[in-house]
Amino acid sequence: MKHPAKPVLIHCKGHPNIRASHAKTFEVTRDLDLTASGTCIIGVDAQYDEAALLALRGAVQMTLRCGPYEDTATARINPKYQAGAPLIWRRMPTPEPRTFCIGLDKGASQLNRDLIKALQQEGAELEITVAPLETQDSEGDGILYLVGTPIGNMDDFSPRALSVLQSVDMVLCEDTRTTKELLSPFGIEAHLTAFHDHNERARTPEMIDRLRQGARLALVSDAGMPLISDPGFPLVRAVREAGLTVTAVPGPDAVTTALSIAGIPPDDFRFMGFLPRKPTLRRSRFEELRATPYTCVFYEAPHRIEKTLSEIAEILPDRDIALCRNLTKFGEKVLTGPAAEVLARIEAGEAVNGELVLILAGAPPKDDTPDAPADAGALDRMLESLVAAGLPTKALGDALAKATGIPRRDGFAKVQAMKDALE
Repeated sequence: MKHPAKPVLIHCKGHPNIRASHAKTFEVTRDLDLTASGTCIIGVDAQYDEAALLALRGAVQMTLRCGPYEDTATARINPKYQAGAPLIWRRMPTPEPRTFCIGLDKGASQLNRDLIKALQQEGAELEITVAPLETQDSEGDGILYLVGTPIGNMDDFSPRALSVLQSVDMVLCEDTRTTKELLSPFGIEAHLTAFHDHNERARTPEMIDRLRQGARLALVSDAGMPLISDPGFPLVRAVREAGLTVTAVPGPDAVTTALSIAGIPPDDFRFMGFLPRKPTLRRSRFEELRATPYTCVFYEAPHRIEKTLSEIAEILPDRDIALCRNLTKFGEKVLTGPAAEVLARIEAGEAVNGELVLILAGAPPKDDTPDAPADAGALDRMLESLVAAGLPTKALGDALAKATGIPRRDGFAKVQAMKDALE
């Protein structure tokens, strides 16, 4: 993917409080004021074309001018730079959030001091030209964002997620119509590309090539976090194997949202995705969970939920469940209790429309009390064998008392009598 190689102009004003004493960073800010503690800021009231900055890739050179004074610096565009982020140049070589450029060759303290003095004068203006270095390319500077989207309530869309989706070259989505409808209220007109269960493996090599050429891509699902019972895993694995950058922009997801309000222990749980559609496989799954001590979380479709609850009521009748629907939306509800009780409420008219999360409590802990021997004769035969093996009388007497509930002196006496009989 080729990107426009056009220089971008940043206009700033000087300020009496400019110190430019930071060794690893310099920055320009859109603010008009500056405190005396600003060690890296070299310009205020910054004006620039953000879309043009977002189009830059790879190595760039900055030319800084104030009146007759000039200086230059080089760096690389940070793959993680996004709309709305501050314009900060850093010497660190690794991509960091809230950074415009990385790998800067000089910090504020190494800039031309006559230039800095000029910026402290009344009416001073700073002009920074950011120009691509044509001898460099953006090989390996691409990045894949995994962006969480709301599961129902649009107010849950994070500012960072919106900023990333506004900044990337392409948004990969399950259904372009759904994602377009999701983004349009926020004024985001992204380049949308279908990326779903039926084409993700075929399209992954193309996306790897785009990333190698410096593209910024975002992957979203119709709702919630990508990859959680949604497409994307083959792509993420391929990106990592290629040594390229992948990062997450966390957002809402139905699993943790449901667990937080269900009233079923969330400290040890397993997410098991969608339940099998075939009744025989579904029943087998529940049979496998008879002894599991952890909470299990499933997704289930409304048209199958009554059959599913009926099977749980039959196979795991003593287990509590929570059935969560329309999470974060109007009509959010959580039905709790044994499966038979929840099923009865549904059969009586309780609505189960919308996306469903089914939470199944773990099996109750087993009683750790040792089972008593089948009969007194078996106990005596076991005790006799232990006495014959030469085990200490006191230890055997104590163990017998604990196992049968008799006084310790009686246990000791019985063991001693067996020992005497054997001599």
